[in-house]
Amino acid sequence: MNFTPRGITCLFFALATAVGCSSDDESDSSNEAYVQYYNASPNSTATALVLDGYQYTAVNYADAQPRYVYSTGSSEMEVIGTDELGEELSLYTSTLSLSNNDDHFFVLLGDYASTELLDIQYDRSEMDELNLDESDDYSKMQILVTHAAIDEPTYDVYFGIDGEDFSAATMLDSLSYKGYSAELMYDTGEYVLYLAQAGESTPIYTTATLDLSANTVYKFVIRNSFGPGTPKLTIDAVDSTGTPTQYANIDANAEYRIFNALNSVDNIDITLASNLETQYLYDLAKHGLSDFKTIGYNDYGVTITSKDPSEVLANNLLVTFNQDESKSILVYQDALGGTKGMTLTHDHRPRAFTHQIDLANLVFDYEALTIYFVKSTETIESAEYKITGFEFTELESISIPSGEYEINVVFEDENDTLTLLYQSAPLVFDNAGNYTMVLNKDDSQPLGYRLTRF
Repeated sequence: MNFTPRGITCLFFALATAVGCSSDDESDSSNEAYVQYYNASPNSTATALVLDGYQYTAVNYADAQPRYVYSTGSSEMEVIGTDELGEELSLYTSTLSLSNNDDHFFVLLGDYASTELLDIQYDRSEMDELNLDESDDYSKMQILVTHAAIDEPTYDVYFGIDGEDFSAATMLDSLSYKGYSAELMYDTGEYVLYLAQAGESTPIYTTATLDLSANTVYKFVIRNSFGPGTPKLTIDAVDSTGTPTQYANIDANAEYRIFNALNSVDNIDITLASNLETQYLYDLAKHGLSDFKTIGYNDYGVTITSKDPSEVLANNLLVTFNQDESKSILVYQDALGGTKGMTLTHDHRPRAFTHQIDLANLVFDYEALTIYFVKSTETIESAEYKITGFEFTELESISIPSGEYEINVVFEDENDTLTLLYQSAPLVFDNAGNYTMVLNKDDSQPLGYRLTRF
């Protein structure tokens, strides 16, 4: 259990009463309650639960803290995030009354500008008693489901045994946004969760097999997803350890686009082939980027062919597309002139104040580079945002606030001599979305290298 001090006078009280418990072992104390927190605000910063002035570890969207034990009685509760300046921002405050053996699952909901906190209270006492009963061979677990997906309609939630048809599944509840089911007890085992449109009898969302083998309460959170699949949902399974398991719709497609980073080949054709389908892309120009294209989830062999002269450049590349994934395939040359490929998986989730930039280094001439994002009031020596030690074929991510930046790519040798590989004009990163950048060799550029933003 991790705390961040928010007031020295409360230190002894917090350490004496708030003991971390991320397992399902029940305490013998008669003065303990349990709390767990999950962040379902899609465009939020990392947010944290605070009890009596002490802060638990902050969690990002679609993440949760473990289930912790806390002392009973009246507690001052707060949920905090950060504002556009990185300063602490209070999102929710309340006085919380905790009784013996209370279990609270707190879910932060909504747009970051107007969040709400859902307090789901559940009872696991009967399950615990049965599992502790040595006179019988019980192995029980419980489930509950909550709908935390903004702007999504009401769904009927079904729960069935893995291997059985949907027709044998049990309808748990019909859930609208901010709704949640009661806790229900089942034998441990393997199950499947389904979603159907309200009143309909055909599932539009099916999870993979759920391994529910622990004697715990599984909290299933229906949340927003930003991949290519439909509906735009993902279901997270949250147990007492805190780290959610994500379940995409098993019928969801993936999507991809291709970037031609080859410096010595003008146009290429690409073939992606699995045992179920084959897709073709023709005449992708040098330094060209294709549009996103939908593709079924599977493993695909990738063949790259040049146009003039016609020559197979690579025929043994492999790429995997999982359900609801969005990827870019980057085609490049290594130091020996061989044609290679790498994939970059995208996170299209919006951010309230920052932009996530995913960068790929396809320059083999230098061992390690530094990428500087320089504001108009900075130089590379004072730049706040930078990526260091950036090596060939590495992928890195950085988050920067909205604004205007000049991007400089620099190599520093062992004698501290600086070499400038690329310098952009001022680029504006505005309020719309995230970005991908690819650094590669380009003989047509003044310094011999190109940084492409898309």
